[in-house]
Amino acid sequence: MRLVIACVAAASALSACGGGGTAVGGSVNPPAMAPFAKYVGEWKDVCQFHHRETITVATLTASATTATLSDRIDYYDNADCSGALVATGVYSKPIATLQYVTTENSATVHLQSGQSLTGVVDRGTATASDATVSFSGTGVSSSVVNGKTVWHIAYSGGGTDIQINNVLGATPGGLFLSSGQLYIVTAEGSSTSTFDASAPLTH
Repeated sequence: MRLVIACVAAASALSACGGGGTAVGGSVNPPAMAPFAKYVGEWKDVCQFHHRETITVATLTASATTATLSDRIDYYDNADCSGALVATGVYSKPIATLQYVTTENSATVHLQSGQSLTGVVDRGTATASDATVSFSGTGVSSSVVNGKTVWHIAYSGGGTDIQINNVLGATPGGLFLSSGQLYIVTAEGSSTSTFDASAPLTH
């Protein structure tokens, strides 16, 4: 199982059991007015075997040069994310902060599908937090293994075990919009104009 926000800051890693499933250069714009303002709001991940994540982008300053990214994890009874909501995971605080650096006007973004897009990436430095997650819902139980909480999520036909491992630190990343979809991107190596993207997020 993967966490979409890990693409920008390696903020957390989800461990699940039993549930299945460098170019350099480019054109740089002058500092944008409120560069992260256009990304503010809730963005939903695609359904991935019973669960879907929601990323919320918020800005910390009037100039919108600093953004926070929060994550909510919802588990559903059915594999296609239909049926009853059996578990919701909420973090104690935003899991990453993105500090604006510059705007890459003609960045290359490699999608998970293998497609490459060219467009505007608002580039920054993403810093992961030490946020903790708590799950609640009718399908939730937990245990402590080696001093760490393991969450047990039960749904129709099975279940999954989840442990969150924070990976602290900062990494180059950014935000990219294409066809109304948000991509959280990370730089390829030391490149400032070539990026790898998360799965698409939609409003």
